[in-house]
Amino acid sequence: MQVTASASSSLQAVSGALNNTKLAPLPSKGAQDTPQVKPADIEWANKLDSKMEWGYVPNADEQERYNQTIAQLKSVRDGGGYAYQDTRSFSSNPRGFSAIGSLVGRTLAGGYIGYRYSNQVADISRTTFSTVKQGFATGNIPAALKGVAIGLKQGGAIALKAGGISSAINAGTSIVANLGETMAGRQTGTEAVGNVAADTVGGFLSGMGATVFSGGATLGLSLAGTVGLPLTIVGIAGGAVGSVLIDKLYKGSGLFSIIKLRTMETIDSHQSQKGQTVTPALPALQNGSNR
Repeated sequence: MQVTASASSSLQAVSGALNNTKLAPLPSKGAQDTPQVKPADIEWANKLDSKMEWGYVPNADEQERYNQTIAQLKSVRDGGGYAYQDTRSFSSNPRGFSAIGSLVGRTLAGGYIGYRYSNQVADISRTTFSTVKQGFATGNIPAALKGVAIGLKQGGAIALKAGGISSAINAGTSIVANLGETMAGRQTGTEAVGNVAADTVGGFLSGMGATVFSGGATLGLSLAGTVGLPLTIVGIAGGAVGSVLIDKLYKGSGLFSIIKLRTMETIDSHQSQKGQTVTPALPALQNGSNR
């Protein structure tokens, strides 16, 4: 049995972990035969959900129990029965192979961007700082402000290039990973498309962040006198770390889930409209039937 991200996200009123909030059933408002989910099962499912976000692939028994818990929570909500106080819903972030693909994509893209652009960003930062410092020292404020504007323009152009490259890399790794997760039967094709769309956007943001981290790391060591291969390695590492950190903020903010779910809703809506389309009878056939 598969559980899509849209089903998981619809549990916001009934699912969640303890997280310093006491998980307790509220008074029943529905029929007595409405499924009731134990707090222990909700806590277990939340823990498994968190593990899957880091690439853990559940076995068949774990997947079945997880799916049953989600389905029961949805029945509780739809049936008006027991609702549970909670602090957060089950995540819509990628799981299993999809999560691994997402992490690999961010790391590879960040490392490559660090290798390619860290020295340029460091040079721009160094030149901008020198120009601003000289402008303030000589009382030439317009020159200092102009230096800031030029530095931001140059840095922004590199960040946009880096974001585009990172988007392409992350889209590729996400397609491969989500294809594997879908073929394994742990998610639907619609959810896979949603993951790829959200990974592509996230890759762009992570790529921009990687330029800042890699440039800053390279600048710091270059000022300390480091040159050559060590400086290159630091740039690559800084880009990879920066990319992953931005990705954590991106997913933690809920933007990944929003983009993913909106993409899935668009696909489902299109498919529903397509299924409801009725082909009108041809006039020739209508005339023939009246004879």
